[in-house]
Amino acid sequence: MPETLTSAWDAAQQLPVSIPGTLWILLGAFLVFLMIPSIGMLEAGLTRRKNSLHGLMKSLSAAAVMIVIFTVVGFGLAFSDVTIGGIIGDPTKYLFGGDPNTAWPNVFGADGPISGVPTFTYVLYQMMFAAVTLALIGAGVPERMKFSAWLLYSVFFALVLYPLIAHMVWSFNGLFGNIGSASNIGDAFGARDFAGGIVVHAQAGFAGLAVTLALGASLRKRAGSEGRRRLVVPEGYAEAAEAERGQQYGASLPLAIIGTALLWFGWFGFNGGSSLEMNTQGVSAAFVTAVAAATAGFVAMLVSKFVDNNFDGIMAISGVLGGLVMITPNAGFVTVESALILGVMAGVITYAATKLMEKYLYQVDDPVGGFPVHGVNGLIGSIVVPVFASQELTAFPVQGLIYDPTSANGWIWLGYQTLTAAVVGVVVFAVSFGFVKVLSAFMQVRATYEEEVVGLDAVDHGSNPDGVALPTPSGRDGVPGMARPITTIF
Repeated sequence: MPETLTSAWDAAQQLPVSIPGTLWILLGAFLVFLMIPSIGMLEAGLTRRKNSLHGLMKSLSAAAVMIVIFTVVGFGLAFSDVTIGGIIGDPTKYLFGGDPNTAWPNVFGADGPISGVPTFTYVLYQMMFAAVTLALIGAGVPERMKFSAWLLYSVFFALVLYPLIAHMVWSFNGLFGNIGSASNIGDAFGARDFAGGIVVHAQAGFAGLAVTLALGASLRKRAGSEGRRRLVVPEGYAEAAEAERGQQYGASLPLAIIGTALLWFGWFGFNGGSSLEMNTQGVSAAFVTAVAAATAGFVAMLVSKFVDNNFDGIMAISGVLGGLVMITPNAGFVTVESALILGVMAGVITYAATKLMEKYLYQVDDPVGGFPVHGVNGLIGSIVVPVFASQELTAFPVQGLIYDPTSANGWIWLGYQTLTAAVVGVVVFAVSFGFVKVLSAFMQVRATYEEEVVGLDAVDHGSNPDGVALPTPSGRDGVPGMARPITTIF
């Protein structure tokens, strides 16, 4: 490894190469990659057996699609030092990952970058975050989305939505990351998202909710809706709907718990590695990640026992994951005491959001908890960063509101943080919903009712160990409003 490399941002600058930083980020990338199949395991364990392979395939394909597109143009769109209005980066910069003989800045002083890591190191790390985001969306749309449609949505997300949000929030020249400059809070200061509360989790939660709503309710949900408006069992499917209702989610809770444990393990690279250097901030981020996750899981179990009179295994899983999501945007900025508070918040919020969704968003099939776990906790956790951030751990020009509740700049920062989270949620939801609806006019996006009954393992992936009779082509019109595929390529 050379001692210095040319800066990826400025060809006239030579940056010392940080060996510890390089190793730290590479370790983080490898741990984050482990989260991708873990998400598939979680979905396979929490859905029904006839769709378990489909869930794992979505996770595998998320890595395949995102890595290719991120390598070619995605990284430049998300992190280019040339920006188009702070909204999107220049796609011609860093084509194919950029120049391997350059250094990406990882530590900054008052006058700019003071060290860097080989550019491919940083690209690899960010690539894993992008793939995890897509895999989380897949887990949030279980059992009914045709795999061909999922692949097309994946390409669209990798090319458009992910780089758009990542650039605005995470890039040093992004719109939301610099919004504080408009009110003189601090130069180049604005919304802060340490490891992806907005960019990864809120985005995945709202995208998954949008796609699920666009697909429409399953037969299982229709049978269990007890006559609620808009959820009518289609004529001729009453018997099939009742049979679907009898098939409970959670085909393998042990598999789901193993997937959760592996996600927790990978999350140490997700949050700890986001310091981009082997330093006390990275160690602290990893430590508070463990504290918040454990606290949230414990609280969710206690709330479940108190309210429902049982230690619900699925709620324990959701609580741990909710704590991990809640701490993600805060991990490098908060103390252990704040992590405990955030963990308690996440445990209660996850339980409440899950129950409220079951009651009021009854048409949404979300057995994995994509929206209540990732969407809600990602949104709230990101909004409260200005509340809990400690200047002892950051170089922020503003102290957290729990330390200085009278700070005008703190309240302005909270407003910017809330605005960023809200705009991202609305944009991601609207664009994802619209894309699926438009795509439905050209190809079959949703499984027909017949395919839903059989399961997508057999229909889309040819895995049919029980020898279930597959739907005939004439059954392709079983979903009202779903067009026949124009192309047979998929």
